[in-house]
Amino acid sequence: MSETEFPPQCASPARDASCAEAMQFQVAGRLDLAEPIYRSILGHDPAHGAANYGLGMLLVQSRRVAGAVKHLLSALNASPEMADYWLGYLEALLLLGERTEAANTLALARHHGLAGPAAEDFARRLEEATLLALITGRRFGEALPLARLMTERHPAHGAAWKMFGALLWAAGSPDAALDAMQTSVRLSPEDAEAHANLGSALNKLQRLDEAASYLRRALEIDPGMAAAHSHLGTNYQLQGRYAEAESSLWRALALSPRDFRPEADAPHTNLLFMLNHNPLVDADALFAEHRRVGEYLEGSLPSAPPRHANGRDPDRVLEVGFVSADLREHAVVNFLEPVLNHWRHDVNLRVTVYHTNPFADDVSRRLRGRVSRWRDVFGTADAELAQRIRGDGIDILIDLSGHTAFNRLRVFAHQPAPVQVSWLGYPATTGLRAMDYYMTDEHFLPPGRFERFYTEKLVYLPAVWAFAPDAAAPPVNQLPALAAGHMTFGSFNRLGKINAATVALWSSLLRAVPDARMIIAGVPLERQHHRLIEWFAAEGIARARLTFHPYTTMAAHLIRHHAVDIVLETTPYTGCTTTNHALWMGVPALTLAGGTPASRLAAANLGHLGLGEFIAENPDEFAAKGIYWAAHPLELAQLRAGLRARWQAAPARQPAFVADGIERALRQMWRRWCAGLAPESFAVQAPQSAGVSGA
Repeated sequence: MSETEFPPQCASPARDASCAEAMQFQVAGRLDLAEPIYRSILGHDPAHGAANYGLGMLLVQSRRVAGAVKHLLSALNASPEMADYWLGYLEALLLLGERTEAANTLALARHHGLAGPAAEDFARRLEEATLLALITGRRFGEALPLARLMTERHPAHGAAWKMFGALLWAAGSPDAALDAMQTSVRLSPEDAEAHANLGSALNKLQRLDEAASYLRRALEIDPGMAAAHSHLGTNYQLQGRYAEAESSLWRALALSPRDFRPEADAPHTNLLFMLNHNPLVDADALFAEHRRVGEYLEGSLPSAPPRHANGRDPDRVLEVGFVSADLREHAVVNFLEPVLNHWRHDVNLRVTVYHTNPFADDVSRRLRGRVSRWRDVFGTADAELAQRIRGDGIDILIDLSGHTAFNRLRVFAHQPAPVQVSWLGYPATTGLRAMDYYMTDEHFLPPGRFERFYTEKLVYLPAVWAFAPDAAAPPVNQLPALAAGHMTFGSFNRLGKINAATVALWSSLLRAVPDARMIIAGVPLERQHHRLIEWFAAEGIARARLTFHPYTTMAAHLIRHHAVDIVLETTPYTGCTTTNHALWMGVPALTLAGGTPASRLAAANLGHLGLGEFIAENPDEFAAKGIYWAAHPLELAQLRAGLRARWQAAPARQPAFVADGIERALRQMWRRWCAGLAPESFAVQAPQSAGVSGA
């Protein structure tokens, strides 16, 4: 506390000496000596303005703010003309979180003449505290306009730009968010959080070299910042530097708070995401880490399962709840919406959505019309949300996020519904004992091979996913190799899936077909190509054989398939949405189906179309299958010409077929619960009239 924070003289001349002595001790940091002097003065003169102010500020300094308010208010009553008294009282109100009272008091203070830089600084701090409270309360919709207003009122204040940037990013405005974050870093060069936010955003834009520089700077400023270590781990993962990624993420875990907040789970989510992409991690190690995280998530809760009041009628209308953060412009919607469209006229079940994302968009608004109830629950505490789900009478609660952003697996740990299911949004186990089932099919997870890698019981559907092709997709064109005179392979997967092992796999085929070319779409900037070019060069593949394309619109993305003969899948995390787009465009995908769930996503989609000749079980078979198709362009052209029709005829691509299988599975889960039976794995048979997928 500086001397300038005190009034120039004590208000009671008779006690000037004692008051001045107490102030001297206070300025010197000897609060233990100052406090009894102030209290002695007030024992004789309770209305003494300077002593009340001094004691009030001493209590603020020593973090006894609640006791400070009455003394600071007494100081104001004694001398309302003293600007410092107003500022001290306002400071105490702000520290107590009494923002409304502080705003009213500030208006009163200005009426009494409080003005100048100190008053303006407090007004800014009050706005900042209000904004932080909205963000902490996850009321992002209210926070965004206030943040914008703060940057207009205080354009040189870095913290305002920092919060504005984070809110813009969450609202889906990346360009504006990036501008705001860069402004924040420029104005606050020693703010570690500002640098970490910018680095995280650049990660998501796959501007990896820039991102790493800001994240390293954040850690120079604050070496103990868990979020920066976590974001740097993500950065390394996107570069295929898995050992460094794992080291950074474990460091983030060591530094993360153990207070069971959602943000404390982010390093766990990032670690599992990285492990799914690491070609050196086998299924046993992957499962062990998921189980460890599951135990962490469930560790703070009672071990005894809760009692559910749901009526045990096996044939009544089912109350089905979906929990997801991705019911907006997101790949998950391509798979979910066809099912919801079919179910909206189904009298045997009612659907309630619990949307855990802070923002919605036109897709969210469209999906609202497909369900009985829609709950926006971002910011709702785990226990409160669990209680709300119980209150809604949900019979079967389905998680669509797994270990991805904004997941609410902690809510599932509370077991708010009698039956709990994981489906669609995440290929691996949740690791939770509280999750009863995982829905799959025999093409995705062949029976007998993957059960031990899931805490859930596996339920085999006739088909695990429907998919809605883009309505604006252009017609399938002729095989480009017939006109080009050479084969063109392609990749449309995100950059984070392309690692050195993937490039080595592709290169084995490119070496065997020396006139073939390779198109890699979705690499955002020229400076990101160099890492891929270096990997290809190490495998003997010249730069002239490679063509790179940046992100683009969906229409342009689909048209780019007109230049590709065969898509080459990544390893170990293959495509799913991108694979479906390619198949709809007549382009088959060559994939290496490995031992982890993520490595089988493309194989599942190919299997349902009867395209087993594009599924390899080892790298040599991958190359051999690619060589075969490169040598048989007329056969490939014939396949291409009929692939969309094959898709349209396949039962596994009919929304009604998929939705019916899921509904029958849910009914069987429900009947088991009604009968008091524990969850078990089972298979739902396809109707005999459905025929064979891909036939």
